[in-house]
Amino acid sequence: MKINVMAGVFCVGFTAFLVSSSAAQELFAPPEPDPGQVGSELWEGYTPYQGEGKSDGKTACCSPCPTAYGYAEFLFLQRTNCSDEQPILVNLRRPDGSVAPPNEGTPVLSTPDLDFGFDPAVRAVLGHRLHDGWALEGGYLGFWDADTSAYTEAPNDAAIYTFPGGLGTVNVPSDFDRVWTSYSSAVHSGELNLVHCNGCCEPCGKGLGEVDSKDKGIDLGSPCQTFEWLVGFRYLNLTEDLRIYGEREQTTGGGGTGIESSMYDIGTSNNLYGAQAGARFRRWGRKLGWEATGKAGLFASDTQQEQYVTDYPDGFLVRPLTSASDDGVAFLGELNLTGIYRLNDVWNLRAGYNLMWITGVALAPDQLDFSGELPAGNQISSNGGLFLHGVSCGLEARW
Repeated sequence: MKINVMAGVFCVGFTAFLVSSSAAQELFAPPEPDPGQVGSELWEGYTPYQGEGKSDGKTACCSPCPTAYGYAEFLFLQRTNCSDEQPILVNLRRPDGSVAPPNEGTPVLSTPDLDFGFDPAVRAVLGHRLHDGWALEGGYLGFWDADTSAYTEAPNDAAIYTFPGGLGTVNVPSDFDRVWTSYSSAVHSGELNLVHCNGCCEPCGKGLGEVDSKDKGIDLGSPCQTFEWLVGFRYLNLTEDLRIYGEREQTTGGGGTGIESSMYDIGTSNNLYGAQAGARFRRWGRKLGWEATGKAGLFASDTQQEQYVTDYPDGFLVRPLTSASDDGVAFLGELNLTGIYRLNDVWNLRAGYNLMWITGVALAPDQLDFSGELPAGNQISSNGGLFLHGVSCGLEARW
């Protein structure tokens, strides 16, 4: 399902690029700025494109701020586990054979043991120049179901694996034989930005479409550069689920063996929305280039959590479904460094490294409540954070 959705998003973006590229018959260059304009120093040496509609391979670089642009990328991101450190399972059997109280057991599984790997994501960006270097730019980032899990089994009959707290005194959780713990996380983000571009290029010809014989075909410089700053609105949704499922073998009245089970399930949802600001610097030559982007913003956050606990017989609610919510402020920062390889006047290959940091959110493990008496689980902790990082690769169009 993940691959189908990602492939669909990529194909839609890719098709849009092809249709727009085939419809574009002219190269547009931004107007020469007022020398007193902020950022005009970047235009020093700029030569506007004055050729015919069809590019000759030299003039593409002379339009540093394109009329339309966009790219689609696949990403492989790792979501670090930044939840509060606390035990999930403890062993009450001491080395001397005595039994410890639930709050004094030896931890056998803790929240830091749930480590995430690298999982696929997709990002798409489309922009269109409006007037005098201003552009409207939209973007989407989807990171589907980063998963991690752990399996824990009691080594012998003497071991007493249970929850740390009063919840560990109820039927099945009082003495687990084996426990499966799973933790999943997903991020979806959409943004709409107003972008202003200042750019410059050296005169068309040398270094852009022509290479001196002494250069031996090597791009010795980066004759074009742009600086863009942006402001806009962003929405981000972070959802998480933590599930602890345990089993115990129990001898029945007829002498047989039956399986009793218990489950503790927690789900959280975070909706962040607000303003962001950022900047982008791009520099490129005949074939190679690079781009650096940074964005940050403060966001209003709407956080929610719900949880329940079941025990044997199956479906018996030790803790009925309970929930809590909170409103607060969250921070989101994002950095990206990308290398660019120019295929032709329109198409480029991209490959880069990405960082994203989010704070002020409710993480599923931070909602664990092992209290054995009701009401319990009706609190919410929304002071958590997470860190995403990983590589990206994709295709870009600029015309």
